[in-house]
Amino acid sequence: MAYEPIATGKVVSLCLNGKPVNDIVFGLFGPYGDKHNGFERKANNHDKDYLRTSALLKGDRIFNWRTWTGLSVEEIKEVEQTIDANIPQGILRENITFRGIPNFSKLPPASRIVFPPRPLNYRRKGHTQAILAVWGENGPCRGVGEPLEKYHERPGLMTAFVNAAQGKRGVMGFVLSPGFVKVGDTVAVYSPVQ
Repeated sequence: MAYEPIATGKVVSLCLNGKPVNDIVFGLFGPYGDKHNGFERKANNHDKDYLRTSALLKGDRIFNWRTWTGLSVEEIKEVEQTIDANIPQGILRENITFRGIPNFSKLPPASRIVFPPRPLNYRRKGHTQAILAVWGENGPCRGVGEPLEKYHERPGLMTAFVNAAQGKRGVMGFVLSPGFVKVGDTVAVYSPVQ
């Protein structure tokens, strides 16, 4: 059936700016209190393909399609085994980590992650039901590899992480519907609308 979820999963951790939290309020421009929150941002290295195919320059203002990032517990465990080091919660600057969503990093753009609806008292605050949209795969980079290397005081770990995390660094996206999210929430993942 077209409206059946392609997967269900569970929220196992949440972070704001690298710090673990028990819950997050996602506004339309991203998680409140997170440094990536906002309607627009400056083009950076994550936008290299867009910059190559336009007159845009690094630093130009663009729509912020990267207001949240998510990881898969299963994929991160594979990376940890490959690099022989644990990856502490928050060090990859993720906002949310899920369990039970197969091939999480390969979810196609416009996939939706739908959270449980909230009671009326949340709805009065404008937090109807959080729905996150996937924009694309989040590539591993020096920006998260360097803190991991520093944390473990192990030269070369950044490069090992970047290599091991190819295709396993999770996804990034934007918020379709604002809402309250907490650790333990069960989510349904839907394929892009056809």
